[in-house]
Amino acid sequence: MLLINPATAKFGGFLSRYVPVGIPVAIGCIAAYLEKHEIKCAVLDEELLDITPSVLRDAVQGLEKPYVFGVSCLTAHVGRGYQIAAMIKREFPDSTVVFGGLHPTTLPEESLATGNVDYVVRGEGEEVMLQLYRAIRGERDSENILGISFLRGGIIHNNPEAPLIPDINDIPTFPYHLFENPKYDMGFLTTSRGCPYRCSYCSQRLLTGTTYRYQSAEKIVESLDLLVNKYNQKAIVFYDDNFCLKARRVHDLCDMIVERGLHEKVALSVQTRADNVLHHGGEDLVRHMSESGFTHMGFGMETGVQRLADLIRKDETVDCHMETTELCRKYGIDVSLFMIFGLPTETAKDREDSYNVVMDANVVATKYNNLIPYPGTPLWNELKDSGRVEATENWSNFDSVLAMTSSIFDKTPLPYVPETCSEWELKRDIIKYNLKSYVNWTSIAAIFGHTKGIGWFMLPEKWYRKPRELFEMSKIGVYLVTNIVITALPLKVSEWLMTTLNPAMKKRGRIVEYDPEAYVTVDWDKVETKKKTILLKQARDERKSTGSFNVTYTDAPALADFLPGGKLSSDGKTAQSPAAE
Repeated sequence: MLLINPATAKFGGFLSRYVPVGIPVAIGCIAAYLEKHEIKCAVLDEELLDITPSVLRDAVQGLEKPYVFGVSCLTAHVGRGYQIAAMIKREFPDSTVVFGGLHPTTLPEESLATGNVDYVVRGEGEEVMLQLYRAIRGERDSENILGISFLRGGIIHNNPEAPLIPDINDIPTFPYHLFENPKYDMGFLTTSRGCPYRCSYCSQRLLTGTTYRYQSAEKIVESLDLLVNKYNQKAIVFYDDNFCLKARRVHDLCDMIVERGLHEKVALSVQTRADNVLHHGGEDLVRHMSESGFTHMGFGMETGVQRLADLIRKDETVDCHMETTELCRKYGIDVSLFMIFGLPTETAKDREDSYNVVMDANVVATKYNNLIPYPGTPLWNELKDSGRVEATENWSNFDSVLAMTSSIFDKTPLPYVPETCSEWELKRDIIKYNLKSYVNWTSIAAIFGHTKGIGWFMLPEKWYRKPRELFEMSKIGVYLVTNIVITALPLKVSEWLMTTLNPAMKKRGRIVEYDPEAYVTVDWDKVETKKKTILLKQARDERKSTGSFNVTYTDAPALADFLPGGKLSSDGKTAQSPAAE
């Protein structure tokens, strides 16, 4: 099977030549699971290589015919995925194209309507993809597999949801051998899935609900040993959405890291929630992590204004982030704060206040992303009819780093602009505060010193002796100087200039009479959330009693009870996606 990671644009935008590429974790996990069951896999990643017909023909050499292609899509890259699916069907008309990932999970009808996608795997893909692959090869009936969508007789069928994998220890060690390219940042691990909190903007919850599953300490240390001793990684980041939710599992891992002596060989970094560190583990946890090689934590604070944090259902305080940052610093652990600009009802003063809160915290790094109201989230439901959301063709502008990785003169619209500011004002503030955070001697030293972290650059050895690299670095310099100059102009001057160059920006100006108090929030669908938890429990019980779990369609009435408003057809399937309701 050929697994594909499409990319509408290279990661890092005008910085992409020197920004290390993150390995596409989703297709890596699928490949590992399929290879465990003796299915040969190959991988194509457009972050490294533009896909063309000749590239496809080379990539399928040695794979079983008729070919099966799996395309994993985030929202910003789904349009490119559709182009690749069309290319595949032209080159290999008898092949099967399967889409998966967050965007197809939420909008399976959109993918199937292209006419080039045969199946959509909704939700967590490993076991469902395994059974679908076997069905495509004639071993079973594909229409009886849970968690897939397909087109038959002009009707889109969305089979009932499949359960999540009961124990993620069943997923093999990540197949780093498929990604041995020097452009990749191989220093990463994903050791848990899910997060029980209710942040209204988080698309990941569409896959996992409020469930949380994690690997054993033994399995994690096995992967750490591989990365450190085979791939010579000196710094490793845990990509978990919420690493410190379960303090006991972190303590167990720390003990084993020290026991194996890995804490003396590698610097470890995690992403987690500040309140989990402070209230679930406290000082004992931070001290233990520091002693075990953890040198950095990243917290998604999102905003320094408590009113906005409450509006997006963070269920976490700004003060908690400051207290946790202090605690980490006490034990020599650096902290980064990840922020979002452009939240509903957010003002210019709110953005300034957020920046000042971050600066006062004296963290090692920060990043200000533009807000993305992803389809399927409560935030999307709050904003989709506001007139302030703009999606370009195939969602290509739904990119959280759009403003800061493209030219300041780029005309791609931001996906959302609150009524409390103009589009240019928001774009200007995103660029300005990122520049104020990064253009300093510490960041410059980190770039030239190859220090891994936010904004990490991978400059070639002796780049200053190579004419091409000098030219490329000069271009980046021009971009940065231009951005600094334009954002330093008074707002009235820069807004006149930028809206003259791009009149479309005038469509989303600041609405003076807008009343922020009138903003109405929406919560997650409780039935959908409960369904994921119930299905996971059933799968765990089944695995405990039989040693495996089932993703085949066997009990339509029981599963139908979990589909709010979904009506089962005579063949036991629903023609309406629960995720799209």
